[in-house]
Amino acid sequence: MKELRWRAKDFSEFTFHLPSERVATMRANKLANELLRHSLLSRKYLPKSRLPRYNEFRQLVQAVHGNSSKASEVLSLRVFHSLKELCSEQIKRQNVKHARLTTIQSRLSPEIHRTAVHVRNKYNDLIDMQDIYRKNLLLLNRINAIKRIKGTIDCFNRTPIIATPKRRSLDLKAEALKRENKLIGCRLLTATSKVDSRNSRFHWTEHDRPESNASVDVLEKYSSYMPLPQPNKRLHTDKELLRPVIYFDLAERQKRFLGRICIQLYTEVSPEVVLEFVRLATDNDVQAHKFTHIFPDLWMRGELQPQARDALENHHSRCSTLDARKLKGLLSYSWRHVKRFPKGALVYTITFKKLSVTPLRRVIFGRVLSGMRMLEVCREFGTKGGKPRKPIVVVKCGLL
Repeated sequence: MKELRWRAKDFSEFTFHLPSERVATMRANKLANELLRHSLLSRKYLPKSRLPRYNEFRQLVQAVHGNSSKASEVLSLRVFHSLKELCSEQIKRQNVKHARLTTIQSRLSPEIHRTAVHVRNKYNDLIDMQDIYRKNLLLLNRINAIKRIKGTIDCFNRTPIIATPKRRSLDLKAEALKRENKLIGCRLLTATSKVDSRNSRFHWTEHDRPESNASVDVLEKYSSYMPLPQPNKRLHTDKELLRPVIYFDLAERQKRFLGRICIQLYTEVSPEVVLEFVRLATDNDVQAHKFTHIFPDLWMRGELQPQARDALENHHSRCSTLDARKLKGLLSYSWRHVKRFPKGALVYTITFKKLSVTPLRRVIFGRVLSGMRMLEVCREFGTKGGKPRKPIVVVKCGLL
């Protein structure tokens, strides 16, 4: 026997001549048309009002072609989809053929006539459309007027108000409420505030009026510590200069303004300390003031940094006439610093309430004249440890 010899084959020997997509689609459409030409069998096996299913398509193919070789070619999904498309077109043509032209009549819409090519009917439709357009313009004009006058007139509610059994009592209550609101408004117009945080010319009440009772000897003794008169300001008397009044405008983190407190200082108690307060207030040096601790049940602690480091090294103090057991809002510092302050900075406190301390333990050199409500606000920022919840800073200070 001869031995079989293998040889290399070319690619061209194994290529298949497959039909293209377009040719396959045309072939499927042709086979589907041939099936539909058998009208009797298609009416028997295919439904009239819906698309055929695959089992119905298979029964039609077996009835037309039987078990021939062509039947296997026709039983493909491509031919089935082509048959469904042809059946869909037939159903659409039947629906259009049996459809009836109906008219939709409306009071605001133009009439649709069957004979649309009739000139007179088109003229009537044009008149109806112009009427609708004119009514829409009038409606838009009314809507524009209602928006401009905020709907105060020409309400769409044409029904009258029905009288109810409680209508009379409700009207009486409304009138009484209106009179009460009017009285409250009159009281608010005549009300005056004790604290004016924006007006430089402060008006004191009788209760918070600064004390100015001092003897002539005291005025002569501390005349060198009194602040100099400022330009464009009214002239103060010697008694007023002996106990000057300064103000602090406080804010939360320099963003939220809280209010103003006014403080009267006593020069005869601690002249060097009062002079430094007045000097910094006159220069509006807000960086020198800082509140470091706030104890809600005691006081708020502040720190004053003088312009000169040795400004408060040699100072003298004496007992004050103010009693911490009877008043609150007092400015004081410890009696241990009566001769010298540590690190050259003054650490003072402003009390929130009356304290049970003797005058010998604290040097009370000032009191809050106005702004006790402001102190209550600052009190809410305190903690038991003294660290403020939110920092309180001085944004403005000055001499009144």
